Amino acid sequence: MINFDDDNQEPEEEIIKPFNKKKVLLYVLPIVVVIGLVVSFIIVFTKKDSGLGGEYSVISSSDEDGSSSKITVFYSLPELSANLRTSNGSATTVKLKLSIELSSVDDIKTIEALLPRINDTLLAHIVELTPDELSGSNGLYNLKRELLYRINLLTAPIKVSNLNFKTFDIQKNS
Repeated sequence: MINFDDDNQEPEEEIIKPFNKKKVLLYVLPIVVVIGLVVSFIIVFTKKDSGLGGEYSVISSSDEDGSSSKITVFYSLPELSANLRTSNGSATTVKLKLSIELSSVDDIKTIEALLPRINDTLLAHIVELTPDELSGSNGLYNLKRELLYRINLLTAPIKVSNLNFKTFDIQKNS
C-alpha cells in the first residue's frame, strides 16, 4: 500500500544556489553599457552650443502711431580676458564682457560664424593697450569706439550699431 500522506516525511530544505558572478556580468553589464550610451548620446546631441556666447535678447519698439516697428537685438559676446602690456613689468589683467546691438535676428547666425575672428581681433587690440590708456571715462570711450570700428570691419554687410560693456574689470597682479 502506498502512503500518500506527507505528514510523516521531513520537509526538504530549499537549496540556495551560490551567487553566480558570470551570469550577473552577462546580463547586467550590457544593460549598464546601453544605458550609458543612450544617456551620453542624449547629452551630446541635445547640448546647445554655449561655448561661444549665444545669448541674445530682442526688443521691439513701435512708432507713436503704431505703423512701423523697430527691432533691436542685444547679442552677448563671450567674456574676454587679456594681460595688458606694462612698462614696469607688473602684470595687469583686464576682463570684459560685451554685448553688441544688431538690427535683425537674422544677423545672429552670421555673427556666431564670425565669433572666433571677432574674439581674436578684440583680444589683439586689447593686448596692445596699457592700463593708462584704459583709465577714466575717456579711456573707456576710446576703447568702445575702437572695438566697435573693428567689429564693423569684420561683419561688413551687417552693421553693429552699438557696443555695450556688461562688465569691465582691471586687476593688478602682484
